[in-house]
Amino acid sequence: MLRSGALFTVAVLLPAAASATAFQIEARTEAQVESFRAWRGTDADSPVLLPRRRLVQYLGLNGYEIIPKSPLGFESSLRVFADFGLPRGEANRIDGARSEDADLLFANLYYRGKNLQFRLGRQLYTDVLDMMAFDGAWVRYVFHFGAGFGVGAEAYAGLWVKAGSLLGSSVYQPDGIRESDLRRVAALEAQPYAALDDIEPVVGAKVSLENLAGVSANAGFRQSWLGGKTDLRRIGADLKWQGFFGITVMAGLDYDLLGMRVANARWLGRYDANELALQVEYLRVSPVLSADSIWAYFATAPRDGVRARFDYFPVGVLRIYVQGVADMYGTPLNPNSIIGNGYAEGAITPPGGLSYGGGGGVAVRAGSFRVNADVTFKTGYGGRQLWGDLNGGYVPLSGTFTAEARVSVANITDQVASGLRGTYTGVQVYASYLLTRASRMSLVAEANFGPATRSDVKVFALYDLKAVF
Repeated sequence: MLRSGALFTVAVLLPAAASATAFQIEARTEAQVESFRAWRGTDADSPVLLPRRRLVQYLGLNGYEIIPKSPLGFESSLRVFADFGLPRGEANRIDGARSEDADLLFANLYYRGKNLQFRLGRQLYTDVLDMMAFDGAWVRYVFHFGAGFGVGAEAYAGLWVKAGSLLGSSVYQPDGIRESDLRRVAALEAQPYAALDDIEPVVGAKVSLENLAGVSANAGFRQSWLGGKTDLRRIGADLKWQGFFGITVMAGLDYDLLGMRVANARWLGRYDANELALQVEYLRVSPVLSADSIWAYFATAPRDGVRARFDYFPVGVLRIYVQGVADMYGTPLNPNSIIGNGYAEGAITPPGGLSYGGGGGVAVRAGSFRVNADVTFKTGYGGRQLWGDLNGGYVPLSGTFTAEARVSVANITDQVASGLRGTYTGVQVYASYLLTRASRMSLVAEANFGPATRSDVKVFALYDLKAVF
């Protein structure tokens, strides 16, 4: 069932594309058959599998040179789906599930000049902080000084796309305002609050440096408000240097101004030679949550990791790598909570610990055939893990038919959850056939087996159509 809003959107987008010097129509249809486990009202010994029989249609309308010989264009992507295996009555009982709906992923007017660039409308924005979707405007200007060197600045402002937005989804919205809250308020299980369905303005800016003696860098700021109060306030910076003797250095930092902490960081050094490469990397990973998120009250759960990898790729069809990994997990508690007070007074054992291990792999490619195999082992905090993966297939550079397959096996002994122990196996098969220059038919099948989910089977039939005029 297609919402009337989706029909209106298509009607608006068509004239914009039709007036362009050239326009492109992309259509993709997916028939998805799968089952997923229901967690509410079930237990590990008697799981309930809910069927999903979904027909998904993606429609993209793109226009180029709306004004002849100018970089002014239009881009859009609309997703419409209907689930014939999950009736509306059952979907209403599952948080975040919908039996039919439409999502406008992006639709914007853009200009991509040599110095000036802008987008107006719904758009996806990606930087060192994360990825988000908003309805608004983005503009960027770069001063070029020759030899690839440039200095730029950009700014954006709009409304964060959330589940309550017009033809919007909750994929890129901040954590904290969950669709489960709507159900609980409707059932009189919780008190309503203004921020539940309130709009969320967001603004941001960034300055950039391009190729100054091999150095490129960016520094940015982002803030959003919800219910009249600050929801997120973050700054981020990243740097990349490609210097002499095959050395590359990269660094990135994400700082949470509300929590006054380094949330995410990355430092990487790499050396590349003719037949080998060496890479050393440090990562700090922790979520930056919405200010009203229940998870922010309990823990932020940072993880610090170190990785070292060596690649050897001699002339021929063979490539080999080995790596070592170590991760330090921590779960700092909110000192204002009852649990946090107990931890501060020494009544609770400090959480967190070290997990370490290593792995390696080999890749072989001969003509249109390729095979990859790798294995990873970790132990210590959290339990023991052993992962193995074998994949390969027939993938010609230019051909009408491709076929690939993957087998993954994991043996896990979780330190906390007794249900996550045992051997888990996954099998995937992908085949694709080029019908014409503009259309392709694909089939994807996946089966997963394990002691927790028993079995999980998915089948996807895909049809891609692309037309350029």
